[in-house]
Amino acid sequence: MIGEGGAVFLSKMFYSFVFISFVLIASGTGTMVINASPAELVDSLESIELNNYIEILEDPNKEWDIHEVTTGEAATQFEKNDGGVPSYGYTDAAYWVRFQVMNSSDRVDWFLELENPTMDVVTLYELSSNEEVVAIRETGDHFPFAEREVDHRYFIFSLENNLDEVQTYYLRFETEGAMQLPLTLRTQESLMMTTQIDYGILGLLCGLALVMAIYNLFVYLSLRHRSYLYYVGFIFVNLLTYLSFTGLAYQFFWPEAVWWNNRSIVFFMGVSNILALLFTSSFLGIKQQFPRVAKWLFSLIGINIFVIILLFFSYSAALDFIVVATGVSVLFIISTAFISLRRGFRPARFFFLAWHIFIVGVLVSILTDMGMIPLTFGTKYAWQITTSIELILLSFALADKINTMRQEKEKAERDAIESQQEMLESLKRTDQLKDEFLAMTSHELRTPLNGMIGIAESLHDGAAGTLNHSMKTNLFMIITSGRRLNHLINDILDFSKLKNNDMNLNLKKVHLKEVVDVVATICQTFLKDKPIQLIHHIDDRLPPVLADENRLQQILYNLIGNGIKYTNEGKVEIQAIQRNDHIKVTVQDTGIGIPTENIESIFLPFQRGTNSDPQQEQGLGIGLNVTKRLVELQRGRLTVTSEEKKGSTFTFTIPTFDESLTIDEEIAASSSVKPMITDLPDTMRFNEQSNRSRDENAKTILVVDDDPVNRQVLINYLSLEGYQVETANDGHGALEMIETDQRINLVMLDIMMPRLSGYQVCQTIRKKHSLTELPVLMLTAKNQIEDRITAFEVGANDYLTKPTDKRELLSRTKTLLQLNQLGSEIKSVNEKLALMNEQLEKKVETRTKELDEKNKKLVLNNEELMRLEKERVHLLSNISHELGTPITFLQGYVQTVKEGFIEANDPKYLEIVQNKVRLLDRLIQDLFDLVKFETGNIGLKIVNVELEDWLNEVYEKFEYELKQNHLSFNTKPVKNKDKFKETILFIDLERMDQVFYNLMYNAIKHTPSGGDITVSSQVCERDPLSSPDEFDGKVVIEVRDNGEGIEENALPHIFERFYKGARSSTFKGSGTGLGLAITKEIIEYHKGNIWVESKRGKGTSFFFSLPVVFRDSIRE
Repeated sequence: MIGEGGAVFLSKMFYSFVFISFVLIASGTGTMVINASPAELVDSLESIELNNYIEILEDPNKEWDIHEVTTGEAATQFEKNDGGVPSYGYTDAAYWVRFQVMNSSDRVDWFLELENPTMDVVTLYELSSNEEVVAIRETGDHFPFAEREVDHRYFIFSLENNLDEVQTYYLRFETEGAMQLPLTLRTQESLMMTTQIDYGILGLLCGLALVMAIYNLFVYLSLRHRSYLYYVGFIFVNLLTYLSFTGLAYQFFWPEAVWWNNRSIVFFMGVSNILALLFTSSFLGIKQQFPRVAKWLFSLIGINIFVIILLFFSYSAALDFIVVATGVSVLFIISTAFISLRRGFRPARFFFLAWHIFIVGVLVSILTDMGMIPLTFGTKYAWQITTSIELILLSFALADKINTMRQEKEKAERDAIESQQEMLESLKRTDQLKDEFLAMTSHELRTPLNGMIGIAESLHDGAAGTLNHSMKTNLFMIITSGRRLNHLINDILDFSKLKNNDMNLNLKKVHLKEVVDVVATICQTFLKDKPIQLIHHIDDRLPPVLADENRLQQILYNLIGNGIKYTNEGKVEIQAIQRNDHIKVTVQDTGIGIPTENIESIFLPFQRGTNSDPQQEQGLGIGLNVTKRLVELQRGRLTVTSEEKKGSTFTFTIPTFDESLTIDEEIAASSSVKPMITDLPDTMRFNEQSNRSRDENAKTILVVDDDPVNRQVLINYLSLEGYQVETANDGHGALEMIETDQRINLVMLDIMMPRLSGYQVCQTIRKKHSLTELPVLMLTAKNQIEDRITAFEVGANDYLTKPTDKRELLSRTKTLLQLNQLGSEIKSVNEKLALMNEQLEKKVETRTKELDEKNKKLVLNNEELMRLEKERVHLLSNISHELGTPITFLQGYVQTVKEGFIEANDPKYLEIVQNKVRLLDRLIQDLFDLVKFETGNIGLKIVNVELEDWLNEVYEKFEYELKQNHLSFNTKPVKNKDKFKETILFIDLERMDQVFYNLMYNAIKHTPSGGDITVSSQVCERDPLSSPDEFDGKVVIEVRDNGEGIEENALPHIFERFYKGARSSTFKGSGTGLGLAITKEIIEYHKGNIWVESKRGKGTSFFFSLPVVFRDSIRE
């Protein structure tokens, strides 16, 4: 073991050796020597890796030939390999390899193997003992596969080496792929064995991928899940990429397609990226789960398509882009998988792990190709191995997803079946209860209703004496309303019976003409106020029909009444003709017709039509449903045809009577049922009367109801209390009145109205009026809790069911009107508060602006402090670097002198040391100046000088130094000098000399010998339209050189501290990187500006301006 003293000695020797080597390399080159020892071939070796026996030469411009690298200057520039596999990443340079072989074995034939199937061109030169080229052979993937010496995916040369002779070989490599040079000498047996192992491993990996693809293809054909299709495509394309990358595709699939072989890898990588993204989208459900991310997915697919297209125009550009596209695509896939995993998508765990393993393999392969990690079996096949693992894990992920989907589907189906069963049972119970409720309620209502109608009719006929006109009118309203209610109850009972199949018919022989005549006579009363003709043409020779006479009358009443209801003018015509064993009856009207989209639904229960006269829209909408069911029970069929605005035609059939039938053979027998007419319209109109108060201060109430009887009742109640009452018979009329009449204080609103329900009217009112501005009282016969909740949700203030109690109605009316009054008062107070709030907001806004201005100042101060801190850290870092370089050199120099390797009084090294010390002194002085400028502690000795005299002094100072550097110095007279006579500057002469020194020194450094440096100046007068200033104008001074110029991207940074830019070929000397920064500070302290213009290859011009005054103006 080496002791501590030995370690110190070795350390000193190492530094001395480094320094002497540096000096020797700088002073010149020696003779050409082959540093690598020959590779000795012995019988005991089957193969030998040449890593330790080769020398390598980089040819950056690809300009050397075999003669230059063997006998020319380049022959001395070979460098011995460090022992590992040479790997230089992606490079545009060509590389030369030199090695010698000493054959001490009995074998003469050996094989040189290059294990890089993507190498474009490989040239082997075999030299004789007198350094003459005796053989040249070429191979590579730029040549057809058939031209290779050995049928192998690698590049192999056969070598013949005589016994005990040293043979020299040169290899030249050129490729657009990774420059990796794993060279091995093998015997024929070793080559065959390694080939079998190599192809076996590759076949195993390819076979695994192929099996996975075929298996998942069958799964896709079974499940038809798109994720499997994308996955199969991804496997196939990855397999092709793998075969192309390893050279197998070139060997077996396209051995003559040289152009395609060089581009196939990039092509398949692009397609693989696209399929991977599509697979990710389908597997993770990106469009459904991450709709915002979908656009990035399509953008990445578009980028990969662009790379594929670009491949056919520029291989190098496509290669650069595909690396970026692959990295971004994989990052996108992993990020999306991570988010899915965080959201609880269980199959994403395999997906996430698979892509992590894949990216590890890709990174290893990329770093290997770039030469950043050694080339070994693991790093060589990292991508292929991790891809195989990735494919297996992705298959697991797909299987897990299918299992998860199946479990979720089964659970959803179970839940749906259970829910449907529960809903079905609930609907059955609800429907049964509804039918029982309807039947019971209808039966309970008929008895008191019939009593009311009878009493009212007797009173109207004079049972209690003579009545005045008003009394008779009110009693007639009671009678008509009672009859209408009775018809509705009968319809409800029939509907309930028909639905429960409990309807009994008394079928018998019936003459159709007699039934039609009776119904037509009754229906004539419906036409009192309408210009309609009721026409019926029934031939008395028609055979009798088999029907229930009462139900047949009900059918005709409903159809004829329906036609009259929806016909404003024209005719309603009834016809009947025989068709074989049944009679076809037609009821045709010229009414408004039925919209095409409503024809299928008019026979459904509770469907009401629309009439231009709202008062005709009465009934529950079950008349046609009951009619259709009655026709079908009598073995007939009811149909309708209609054309909007032209009329409708209802047609039903009824079977003819067969004389052979007896009463016992009829379907059912029961007691006779009285004729029933549904939807009977009112036979007269009522004049709505009220004792309305004429007091202008009386509250105004709007009553909205489509029933004139209900409107009249409310008018009577409210008028007696002194309220002024307005009425509307539908929702549209009510909204128009509210819009035009501002006196309305309360709205009483019925819910069940045609076209526009009370709920819709209330919603419209609330869009413009609040609860207190215009209260709404809902009145309806519906008394379910859902109806009350809906009323309050749409904005009603209160809710009453009909028939209402008079005292309760008036009490609620009074409360709502008081609420309206309070609302008006609150509105007045709110207006006053709004005015006060506006005034306060103005004051707050003013104060806020002041605070914002102060805050902006604080932010600016904070940003300035952060900038100063950042510059301080940057300054300290650069100072350490700038001080470290010369100090390190001085330490090395002192150590070398002490060890005696060089003389202490050697003038060459003393000059170098003096330059380094001078550089340190300059750096310290610049830092001192920079600190003074930064802290504002600089003291300028301002004096007034004449421009021309000062410039002449400057020219004299620098003319000699420029000549010493072999540069031409040109000066130009001041432009416009005569115009302004004597021009005066106020400057610190010492600091301005420093400015000129820095600019001149910068020009000298970057201008080649024989170049020109020119100084010119121009006096400019201040613009008379500009703001007043203490100066009369400015002088602009230009320092121009014709050196190599400055790169355009470096111009914005030229005045930054420690910025030195790139070293040009003409660069002389060294600098601290602070000169131009200090120059800028000095100029700005003199209230001037400095800028630079430069063009590469043309030179650089520095301009700075200084304020001046004219002596004439001083005199004035």
